[in-house]
Amino acid sequence: MAAKPGVPLEGIDDFLLGLFGTVIPPCQRLDHAVRFFSTWSGSDKLMMLAQYGVKVLAPLMQARAEIQFRAGKRANPLSPSSEGLSKFATHLGIARRVSGFWGILAIIKGLSALERSRPASRTKLNLERLQGLSMLIFYPLEYISFFSSPLAPVLKGVSPNDSLKASIWSIRAWGTYVVLHVALLIGEWRELAKTGRALSRGESDADPIALRKRKQAIAYQMVANVSRLPVILHWSMIGGLYKNEFWTNFLSLVSAWAAIRGGWEATRVPPPKR
Repeated sequence: MAAKPGVPLEGIDDFLLGLFGTVIPPCQRLDHAVRFFSTWSGSDKLMMLAQYGVKVLAPLMQARAEIQFRAGKRANPLSPSSEGLSKFATHLGIARRVSGFWGILAIIKGLSALERSRPASRTKLNLERLQGLSMLIFYPLEYISFFSSPLAPVLKGVSPNDSLKASIWSIRAWGTYVVLHVALLIGEWRELAKTGRALSRGESDADPIALRKRKQAIAYQMVANVSRLPVILHWSMIGGLYKNEFWTNFLSLVSAWAAIRGGWEATRVPPPKR
């Protein structure tokens, strides 16, 4: 007697266990996201975007709670969500500082590579040298400050005053790096503009697509770094320069957005030619 037709067992487990993977087709954007956010740089940019996104959102939610309280729509003027977001931002900041601990190794490697593959421009060479040296100052001071702060009180022998000084001077070293980076970006933009003019006159065989992409990357980097400068200036002074932290958080959010867009575009793999 013939067996009754039905759904084979392998069809059932394919449906129940393989459904999620089946409905998600191969996707270059997903591949790119995995590639980019799996790196330290990509994950740090993503955490920075989240950190300052919630720092900007938290006071807005608190202001909303106060308005609702005055209108008689809330029992108290406090926003529990705002408090939770502020704590989340603090945890993200700690995670970023801990995960960046080994960044000094990349600086040492970069300085070594720079001396073995020098750029043609002496000015660019010296600016990049100064950048590396400023970060060699930044990293030790940053972690002396962090590990002697209430967030991670490991270095008990460092006084609060010395911890504050280490923090201030680490931020100033970082500010030096950023200013030098802006100078390098301006120089590169001028060179690209010169190449673009030569290309329009037919005097260059440069790839116009690559030229446009590099200009776009520089524009994002410029926004990311210039928007950091007022924040760095604020943090590099004892007591800060601005009473309202909202604008420094907002500028940091802009910097994070530009950095993540620039990093995303820089690591994009062009689709294969057909």
